[in-house]
Amino acid sequence: MEIYQLEYFIKTAEVLHFTKAAELCFVTQSGLSQQIKKLEEELGMPLFVRIGKKVQLTEAGSVFLIHARQVIENVQNGKQAIDDLNQMIGGELRIGVTYIFGLLVLPVVNSFAKTYPNLKIVVEYGTTEPLEQKLLNNELDLVLVISSNEIKHPFQKIPLFSSNLVMAVSRLHPLAVLDKIAFKKIEDVALILPVKGFNSREFLDELFLKNNMKPKVSIELNAVHALLRLVADSDWATIVTEKAMKGWDNLKAIQITGVGTQRDSFILTIEGAYQKKAVKLFIEEFRKSM
Repeated sequence: MEIYQLEYFIKTAEVLHFTKAAELCFVTQSGLSQQIKKLEEELGMPLFVRIGKKVQLTEAGSVFLIHARQVIENVQNGKQAIDDLNQMIGGELRIGVTYIFGLLVLPVVNSFAKTYPNLKIVVEYGTTEPLEQKLLNNELDLVLVISSNEIKHPFQKIPLFSSNLVMAVSRLHPLAVLDKIAFKKIEDVALILPVKGFNSREFLDELFLKNNMKPKVSIELNAVHALLRLVADSDWATIVTEKAMKGWDNLKAIQITGVGTQRDSFILTIEGAYQKKAVKLFIEEFRKSM
């Protein structure tokens, strides 16, 4: 059994298509199919059911996939451990970032990449739950999140900062003269909000529900940067974490009163898992920037 056979199997299991898997593995379809057949012969059981062009995992395939991924992860960790032993900060650092961290993480990534030119840094933006799942699947090395929910095992959380929600408007907006606004009064303000699925949106919806409020949500967006840009150029308002306002000098942050809006932010890793040296160094650098 060879490592590359496991890689071919895992990729085929992910895309459920031999041609696509072969393209992603940079081999011919016949070559990939031949290696998977050898794997099945060695295991003594079929890993896939082939129905025309469609492919499905068998029960044995589903079980073997868990162990194949673990083997590949262990091999990658072993290679990384040797690099770390040699003080070679190289390889790949995969960072998951919830959208609220957009402008906070980029300066750190920029300086970190210059400090360690042999390191490839991949930054993936997304919402909290999909990023946490990728962390569990070893598709990411760490995740930056802000949440009001309890974070449980196997995640290990490293505290960053606490931040309140604020209402943000253009400095030309009539409400820009305010320093504070009661949460109940936001019901009368036309809003642009993140789409449902964002942690901040779920938190807000719970507050609206608890206070029997029906907010005027005119537009929903799945990109915080675009949302703030639209607010800056319009008469709409939004509600975001105060930290997300960094760099937006043309927006006014108005404190929300009457309800608790504080949420905590963390760096998440997997407790007990091997941690690349690059992960430890990045965490130190990011915490310094806060």
